[in-house]
Amino acid sequence: MPDAANFTYKLNGRVVATDDAIVSGRAVRNSGGLDPASDYILIQIADRTSRSIGLEEAIDLRQMPQPEFLSFKGDSTFSFTVNERGWEWGAATISASDIYRYASIAEELELILDSAGDTVIPADGAVVLGGHGVERIRSREAKTVVIKINGRSRTIPRRKHSYREIALLAYPDADFEKFKYTITYLKGVHGAEGDLVEGEKIEVKNGMVFNVRRSDKS
Repeated sequence: MPDAANFTYKLNGRVVATDDAIVSGRAVRNSGGLDPASDYILIQIADRTSRSIGLEEAIDLRQMPQPEFLSFKGDSTFSFTVNERGWEWGAATISASDIYRYASIAEELELILDSAGDTVIPADGAVVLGGHGVERIRSREAKTVVIKINGRSRTIPRRKHSYREIALLAYPDADFEKFKYTITYLKGVHGAEGDLVEGEKIEVKNGMVFNVRRSDKS
């Protein structure tokens, strides 16, 4: 019999401790001060999927290694799929960052809205769930990545890019005979950071940051 002190769960990111191995959906709502409890949708995140929890539904915390719940004010749930797994959500939109996080999708993959003709979902975008039919989302190897160069977002092919290609993204009129381009980068593959110099190529990833400074060679 496990120690009662070991029963914990997360509600909206906050850790809640309880003496009870089995709790109701109402008790979980009450633990977060969600009053009245019936005004809130409770979503359980588990095993790369999500489902709504009823007010009186019993939840056995012993069967859940890392119980996590999210609450939404309202009375409607929205259904969709992520990589063919059924999901329920308590709001009419879900951010791409939430999909990545709760579906445990690697950041180097891109999200596709399969139900909209393979439309790419930007990493900082969102999916509207309130339309007709069930939205189908899936992940795949990314063909493009979004990086920042001198503070501006640029979408470029997912491959290795040369020193000159990066310089040209910052300065489309780059003149490599007349000017020197100093390139530094942050948030690269495996958190890499450093300098990119003439003759080198570098693999790019979503969220990578480049700073390119031009100076006269003379």
